[in-house]
Amino acid sequence: MAPTIYKVTETGTKRTNMRKPVVEKMRRDRINRCIEQLKVLLKTEINASQPCGKLEKADILEMAVIHLKKSMRTNENAHAQSYADGLSRCIQETARFLSVHNQLQTTKFALMGHFNSTVQPKASEKVVCASAPKDSCQAVSKRAGEHALWRPW
Repeated sequence: MAPTIYKVTETGTKRTNMRKPVVEKMRRDRINRCIEQLKVLLKTEINASQPCGKLEKADILEMAVIHLKKSMRTNENAHAQSYADGLSRCIQETARFLSVHNQLQTTKFALMGHFNSTVQPKASEKVVCASAPKDSCQAVSKRAGEHALWRPW
């Protein structure tokens, strides 16, 4: 019979225990790289709040969250302003069109009355679109202080 050579292999748990520190170090390195990138991206905010001194990772993450929240608020305001501008242009164009067509006086008064009530809704009032069929139009309730956008879906 030929001689048999047995190769000693490590068990699965031993291999896992040996890999754990390596995987953990890779994870920590990745976190640290991302925090450094945040630090570079938020340089102006960091200099404004703490001009000198070493920042902790938690401070950098907290500043990133604050910056994102502030950015979202300004973005919402921009969307609301954009919606209001578009609605205003639509009303002006509709008024111009209806003033050219004199035979549509009753329609003009009805539409302008509807537009005026839509432009200045009460806090709990629902905004409904005027031009689309009812089944393709979704009513959006407005809460105090919020600017919801009408979407047809």
